[in-house]
Amino acid sequence: MLALLCAVGAAALIWLFFGWLFRPAKADCLWTVLPAQGSGAALEGSLHWLAWLRRAGLFHGEAVIWDVGLTAEGREVALRLCLRWPWVTCCPKGSLEEWLER
Repeated sequence: MLALLCAVGAAALIWLFFGWLFRPAKADCLWTVLPAQGSGAALEGSLHWLAWLRRAGLFHGEAVIWDVGLTAEGREVALRLCLRWPWVTCCPKGSLEEWLER
């Protein structure tokens, strides 16, 4: 039992060390742009990973869902995800550069 606890403790320390070592540099305005097309099925999975990084303290920026050909169903999925997480926003098709300049 003691060996198991030592192994778990060592794994946790290694996890924290590598998380601290490889964390992104702090920036005031860090954006992750997720190009979305079709039904937007992959969006939720990508945002779950970013949410996990936020909870771990490794990502402090915001995410932008960039419409590069979403269907009506895909736009609905994207808007629902924006309502779920306040750090996620949507960008209309063809206006990414203008939108990021704000």
